[in-house]
Amino acid sequence: MVRAVTPLRRPEPAAPPIAEADLDAAARLVDALAAEEAGGPSPVVGRSDPAVAETEAVWDALGALEAEDFKLAAPAPAPLWRRREIQIGGFAALAACLVAAVWLQGQAGVQVYSTSAGERRVVALKDGSRLELNTRSRLEVRISARQRQVRLVEGEALFTVAKRPDRQPFTVDAGAASIRVTGTQFNVRKTTDQTRVDLLEGHVEVRGRRDAPLARLSAGQAVRVSASGDLTVGAPADFARVQDWRAGRVTLTRARLDAAVADINRYAAKPIALAQPALGDLTVDGVFEARDTRAFARAVATLHGLTLREDDHRLVLSR
Repeated sequence: MVRAVTPLRRPEPAAPPIAEADLDAAARLVDALAAEEAGGPSPVVGRSDPAVAETEAVWDALGALEAEDFKLAAPAPAPLWRRREIQIGGFAALAACLVAAVWLQGQAGVQVYSTSAGERRVVALKDGSRLELNTRSRLEVRISARQRQVRLVEGEALFTVAKRPDRQPFTVDAGAASIRVTGTQFNVRKTTDQTRVDLLEGHVEVRGRRDAPLARLSAGQAVRVSASGDLTVGAPADFARVQDWRAGRVTLTRARLDAAVADINRYAAKPIALAQPALGDLTVDGVFEARDTRAFARAVATLHGLTLREDDHRLVLSR
């Protein structure tokens, strides 16, 4: 048995009402076309009738269209090379985001402490350790549940390291030197050509070059690490010098003048200069206020019969 299936139709939207004049014009045009098909005379349809002319123009335009004109053009797929280019660009952007996230995470835990010329500063760390910064010093500190790391970028600092129950080490990197402790007190001074470690209490391990032997210090010992990583062990710790800088003093004993000036200039807003290089061979003794650069320069000038001249930028000692 064959059943007729009547397709369901969506209700057509209500069409706008057609003007009566347009209906009459369409009817007359249909009658004329029918008469032409039958071969008889066509009814007179006035070409001057605007309504008829407009309706006929629409029919003519529709008749000129091809079937292809009614097809909708689908968007062309992107070429394969373009799709790969987009994928590679997406992967590169994702990688850049991951690198930035890792960098930000690493920087988030860094605390920077610094001092200017003549300034000293005491810093209490959250693990209970204590730092004392001398003049013109800069440290980068990372303290967390998993690490205790300090980098001495420049200058000098006294470290009083708190012990932790898990004995997590406290490490200090200063130039070519790497110091590792669990709880002790030591002083580190970094200059352009070396790093000096003076151990006041406890024990520390100091490493220079990776292929060099490890130096284990006991209280009262010191070690120097050259810029190339060579270790020199055996000198006694200089307790007096460490106590001097903590008190804002500079003690000199038969010190060469060029070395003494370099030490005093660490604290000076207006540095001292020697007009003749030979003046560096002179010696100087005494205890001086670290930040009173003029008093030091006047004392040296009086001691050696030199002339002291001051301009906008420096204090100049000359013969």
